[in-house]
Amino acid sequence: MRLAAALALVLIAVAARAADPLPPTAGLNASAVKERAELFAELAAAKDDVEARAVEDRLWTFWRSFADERSRELLEASRQAQLEFDYAHAFIAMQELVKHQPDFAEGWNQYGYVLFLAGDYEASLQAIDKVLTLEPMHYAALAGKGIILTQQGKVDEAQAPLKRALAINPWLKERNLIGENPLLVP
Repeated sequence: MRLAAALALVLIAVAARAADPLPPTAGLNASAVKERAELFAELAAAKDDVEARAVEDRLWTFWRSFADERSRELLEASRQAQLEFDYAHAFIAMQELVKHQPDFAEGWNQYGYVLFLAGDYEASLQAIDKVLTLEPMHYAALAGKGIILTQQGKVDEAQAPLKRALAINPWLKERNLIGENPLLVP
């Protein structure tokens, strides 16, 4: 019952925020600002999980679109290394990417993810903070922060980023982590 009440409050907050302007993100031109706002409005208005996932896919494409050619190569090298469970090479590629294109929010997000996979939670949290500086609406980075804090046993501290992520994306996959007894799924 508490979870239902908490989710209802979050959804009310989402509706109230829909009229508010989005927090700014680093380095976008007017067209990208408009596209970003439209994508987040569509995500907030999604009527079901399927519709939300389609908008999420478009948001991921939007976020990745700011990679230059070298960053795209490094992202692919990291992805390939991850598929082979070669986190050392994935880490090297992501480390090079964030040095090469330091204002690329999704690059920092992927760097944080590789650090998470390697078990370096503190460094992952630092990378996530950089993501959120560049793109404050990055609900996946917020959810990642909540997951790490939960895994560290900081369940109460994890609630703020998870609730913020849910306010951005009402269909957040990690919504099961919100509440007093989060359900960690391996």
